[in-house]
Amino acid sequence: MNRIVTGAFRRAYLELISNRRRQMPFWMLIGFLPTFIMARLLVQLDPNLFLHIHGIHVHHFTYGILVLAVVGFIAIVSGEHPYRPWLAIGYGIGLALSFDEFGMWVRLTDNYSLDQSEDIMVGILVFFVIIVYFFGILRRALRILKRLR
Repeated sequence: MNRIVTGAFRRAYLELISNRRRQMPFWMLIGFLPTFIMARLLVQLDPNLFLHIHGIHVHHFTYGILVLAVVGFIAIVSGEHPYRPWLAIGYGIGLALSFDEFGMWVRLTDNYSLDQSEDIMVGILVFFVIIVYFFGILRRALRILKRLR
């Protein structure tokens, strides 16, 4: 049984993740999804959990923008970097933190419960899932259809 499960994970990895074109979006998704879930949970469970600097509420989109800036800088100056998966995870984290409060930047308000934030987060998540998985599944389905003809 253990061998079957291990073999299934190995096949899934080889088919869906090890492909270089889909590998970086996969790692972005790995950074994005847990960060998005944690940010939403923390805001819902304890809305007063935030950093105050001289009476100014620092929203988590600020951290996201900083993470995106650092990851972008490293990616630009380093070229083909051996730690690209870690940069992709960092990019996903920054993207989740900054776009989780998208509605706040668009409306320039302090209201956390805006539909625009949730809409853009679902859109980004769907985009990553399509890039990571859809094209591989579509290619496989087309091969099966060709064999059936």
